[in-house]
Amino acid sequence: MKLYKKDTPFTFSRDAIRFFFAANFYIMMKILGIEFELESEYLVLGSIILFGPFFCSWACPFGSASYFATRIGNKLFPKLQFNIPQPYDKWLRMLRYPLLGFFLYLFFIKGVSYFGDHIEMYKSTAFSWNFIKVKHFAVLLIPLFIPNFFCKYMCFQKAGYNLINKVCKLCKIKRNSETCIDCKKCDRVCPMQVNPSSKKEICGDDCLSCYNCLDNVCPSKANALSLEFFGRKVNPSIFSALAIGVYLIASYLVLFVYHW
Repeated sequence: MKLYKKDTPFTFSRDAIRFFFAANFYIMMKILGIEFELESEYLVLGSIILFGPFFCSWACPFGSASYFATRIGNKLFPKLQFNIPQPYDKWLRMLRYPLLGFFLYLFFIKGVSYFGDHIEMYKSTAFSWNFIKVKHFAVLLIPLFIPNFFCKYMCFQKAGYNLINKVCKLCKIKRNSETCIDCKKCDRVCPMQVNPSSKKEICGDDCLSCYNCLDNVCPSKANALSLEFFGRKVNPSIFSALAIGVYLIASYLVLFVYHW
């Protein structure tokens, strides 16, 4: 099963950024043991509110590692690739929300800090500690066969981001139903099976902001999909460059302030 569209200059640029963040986490922290992570939960939360789920598909080390695991699986085991069929897929995705509720219980009732050391957060209960152990298998191993398994079925942060983006619609993908020719090409390139062709706008809805559907997929005669930021249409490539630039600058400023 072909799970991803043909690579383009946009794809290569996005994937280079993804690799940078995944390598930063897995090579420097997990292999070399260097405590240097370009991630602050305050920044992540701010970016989710301002840029939509942009963090998920561009800067999340786990989402990026899962993405590359899926691409490796496509190359090594092309006949073993599959998506979980409906209605099981729908119900399995809902499991993230009880997980979100559990971690919110830890934060607000038990006083466990989400914005501090994540390892300490996960060590706070036996369940959360086993969750983080399973997490690495769900990120690195299972996506060799089931694309985006962790993002779809286990990431409680993504469940929270969905809820935030349902309210904060500053950045969203819109579909012009009058020009859409219902070719469903955008559906076929969506790694999260959001099915853009069936929606008027995508904000939350499990979208990762990979912008596959905006990368020369929609026929030019239709031009039905567009990216909007604060209600104005923006170029996905320019927007992505500016968003990741702002995120990196903010991250380094936070690291500088934290260490000095």
